[in-house]
Amino acid sequence: MTKNKLKEVAMRLFGEKGYEGTALSEIAKEVGVKTPAIYAFFENKEDLFMTVFREAMQSYNTYIQELSEEQKVLSAQESLRGILSRQYEFYQKSPEASKIVLRYVVFPPAFLKETIEEAFLESDAMLTKSIEQFISKGMEEGVIRDQSVQLLADAFLNLMDGLSMQYFYYTSKGIYERKLNHAFEMYWKGASS
Repeated sequence: MTKNKLKEVAMRLFGEKGYEGTALSEIAKEVGVKTPAIYAFFENKEDLFMTVFREAMQSYNTYIQELSEEQKVLSAQESLRGILSRQYEFYQKSPEASKIVLRYVVFPPAFLKETIEEAFLESDAMLTKSIEQFISKGMEEGVIRDQSVQLLADAFLNLMDGLSMQYFYYTSKGIYERKLNHAFEMYWKGASS
């Protein structure tokens, strides 16, 4: 119970205040324990941070992978569009996890840069595999023209990255959805037969 509460508070504070701006004593105080209690669960601040960062990345991957299972009966176009919708749903459902991942993938503390990049690359490989499967399915269906699957997957991942930034820029759901729809429409025009 205490360990989960520590992770929950740490995720929120690291996302809001940054790694350097978050003290272990502040996390402990908010949970209602003394700072040394943190060391019963985590080696140090870095260990706590990397634990919550990896869990945030994993929760995102799990959410997208659940979509992969649901989308087996849908067309490639519906499946790819579904990933973008699912990403948006994740941001709304898990704002703390979204914030910590985006913040530290883009601006990692220098001494954690390599560790964060490794965690990100693991996540990226899983997501890429799902996207490539949908693209290959589209080629088999004849709705995506025969071309490099890697090229289309990379373009789609860049689309997702751009939409991630848009989500945090625009608080209006209508504006965000318009941008998502237009971006996917252009992607699909470039990919389809």
